[in-house]
Order: sequence, then C-alpha cells, then structure tokens
Amino acid sequence: MEDRKTAIVTGASVGIGRAAAVKFAKEGYNVAIIARGNGIHDVGGEIRKLGVECIDFQGDVGSEHDVKTMVAQVEGKWGRVDVLNCNAGIVVVKPLEDTTWEDFVNVTHINIGGHFLFTKYVMPIMKRQKRGAIVNMGSVSGHVGQTEHAIYGSTKGAIIAFTRAVAWELAKYNIRVNSISPGSVDTPMLRSDIQLESTRTGMPFDEVKKLREHEQAFDRWADPAEIAEAIYFLASDAASFITGTDLLVDCGWVAK
Repeated sequence: MEDRKTAIVTGASVGIGRAAAVKFAKEGYNVAIIARGNGIHDVGGEIRKLGVECIDFQGDVGSEHDVKTMVAQVEGKWGRVDVLNCNAGIVVVKPLEDTTWEDFVNVTHINIGGHFLFTKYVMPIMKRQKRGAIVNMGSVSGHVGQTEHAIYGSTKGAIIAFTRAVAWELAKYNIRVNSISPGSVDTPMLRSDIQLESTRTGMPFDEVKKLREHEQAFDRWADPAEIAEAIYFLASDAASFITGTDLLVDCGWVAK
C-alpha cells in the first residue's frame, strides 16, 4: 500500500524497541528498525510475516553515517516518515567514583546522541510533510534518584528536556514530540542490572528481583508490550493534542 504509514524504531532487536516495532507493524505501519546486533534481521523477518514491509538495518544509533544512511533508505523506499520512536540506550550501574570517563562517554553518546541524530535527520522529512510524531525514551531514572545510576539518570533527564525543546521547535509544522518514562520493564538490560546488583551484594538474583518489583505499585515489572502500547498511543492521532509531554508509565513509582 503506497499510503501505508511508516515508523522508524531504534533499539528494536530486543525489549521495548522490539515490542514497539511489532506493535506498529500490527497496526499496519511499514517499519524501519535499527540495532547493532544481527538479531535485528530476525525481528525484520517477524515483522514481514505480519504483512507489512520492513527495513532491518544493522547499525549504530551513535554513528552519524549509519543514521543518515538509514533515514535516506527509508525516504527512498517509502517517501515518508510518520513516526520516529527512539528506544536505543545503554546503562552503566556503578558508584559514581568507580565510573570511568569512558563509561560516561559511551552512555551519553548512545542515549543522548542517538536521539539527537535521528531527530536531526528525520526532522526535514516531517517538516516537508507538515506532520509527524516523535516518541523518545525517557525513564523513571530521569525523575527520581537511583543509587549507582547517576550517569544513566542524567541522560534520561536530558532526553526529557530535549523533548520539550524540540516540541516547541517543531510545533509550527504540526509535528508532535513527546517522551515516555517507564518504570521497571522485563528486558535483558534490566535483568543484566539485577545480575550486577546480585553479584555486588551477594544476594540471590531472585531476591534482588523481588526487591525491585516492589518499587512498582503492582509488585511486578512491566511487560515490554505494555510500554509499546503507550508509545503507540503517543504516536497516534488519539494523542493529537499532546506535545512536549513526558508520560510516566511507572506503575506509580514517582507518585509514591
């Protein structure tokens, strides 16, 4: 279908990004996805089985060359970008005094740089269309202090501020820009965090996991598909009067 809407989803090989890409595909969007690992091609195959087209691009959101190349492929193939959903991110879990400059550079490069690069190169397409929606990935870590998450939380706070600024910059073009801040979501990245905490404290993995689940009002982690639903809502016309907003999907964590 030539008039099928198009979404770009980053960090789409696992977790929230993968769930969001599948959600957009199920809603009839052609989907372009990017991740560094070759697992991105497996997700591409899954999406094509849903009856839509997919560009599965193995690349780095922190590489300007990769981002420019992918966005050019999307524009060349479909001629439009209706939704940009930036999910790609990494985390460092360490006391601040043990955090290296390399840790700082790596996390900020991917978490902030990836959002900046994709927004920069998708903006001209959306401006020509006079419409579009961008959904960025914040975090509860951008709202509350988390021990040993100072750098990660800083990047998420930056993304929330970045979202607000770009929302005003693009408002006159009918482009909406919002972010979403999940609480704990059952992803490989979170499980890796729990394993690090388990190793450091000597507590069993399941015991640490239970403690972290209690940070949510429902005493459980979110399924990535639940976060994907919120992403889709902000990208959809159902959210037509929402821009410059960060949507907490944290099961009451910040409200406590």
